[in-house]
Order: sequence, then C-alpha cells, then structure tokens
Amino acid sequence: MSSTQHSASAMRRALRRAADGVSLDVTEASILLAARGADLDQQCRIAGHVRDQGLATAGLPGLVTYSRKVFIPLTRLRRDRCHYCTFATTPNRVPAAFLDIDQVVQVAWDGAALGCKEALFTLGTGPKSAGPAHSGVRSIDGDDGCTGRPVRLALSA
Repeated sequence: MSSTQHSASAMRRALRRAADGVSLDVTEASILLAARGADLDQQCRIAGHVRDQGLATAGLPGLVTYSRKVFIPLTRLRRDRCHYCTFATTPNRVPAAFLDIDQVVQVAWDGAALGCKEALFTLGTGPKSAGPAHSGVRSIDGDDGCTGRPVRLALSA
C-alpha cells in the first residue's frame, strides 16, 4: 500500500472516529492537522456539530463565546501576508523595531482595564525576512515567515 493510499485511508478513519464522537489519539489528531479540501470541509462540519452538541447538552444552544484578549506586538515587523495583524507595518515605516518594556506593560494594563483576561504576545516576522531593521538578530525557532503563534499570559488587574 502506498503512503498516499495509507494517508487517505487514515484520514477517512480519523474523520469517521471524530464524527462518531470517539476520543482521538495523538496519531489521529496529527492526521487531521493535514486535512485539506473536502477533508478539511468535513472536519469543520464535524467540529461545528461537536461544539453545537456540547452547548445544547449544557443547556446553552446557539451560544457564541469569546475570550477577551489584548494582543501585544513585541515587534511590529511583519510581512502581513495574512492581513490579520492590524499592528503590522513594513520595516521602513516603524519608529522602532521593538516595543520597549514600558510600552509592553502599558498595553497590558490598558487591556486589563478594558476587561481583557489574557495577553497574547505576538512575535513578528523572523529576522531573515524582516529586512535591515532586524540585522544582527537571530531567529530562535528557524522561522522566517508569519508565525501567527502568540505566547499567552493571564492578566489580573
């Protein structure tokens, strides 16, 4: 059996188990991370159904939840390929490449004052792709793209 056939078979099995409400193991969860196209569409439908079923069981059908967060951009250097980062700017347009500690603390306090319960530290674009403003800075994770991986910290006022 080829790895492609095995992968398709493993994907079908993982999707079926998720749809059946069975707890998935690490291997199955990893397989679902690779879902694309129709498999990803099916996975999203299954996830929505599981969410809706859990809310209905809790007596909260249709409830929309959210988490109050403040995003703290430790650097504003991003390529902004996703257009999600509203703080993103190009290296030749930033007054400073990084926020200083006082700015970071102020953003956190402002967020807490507005009811945020969590701070997400966004780490920016890796040094290789951010241009001359990052010269001499070395990436610690080898990433040179839009990571989108925030670091979480709980806030208390």
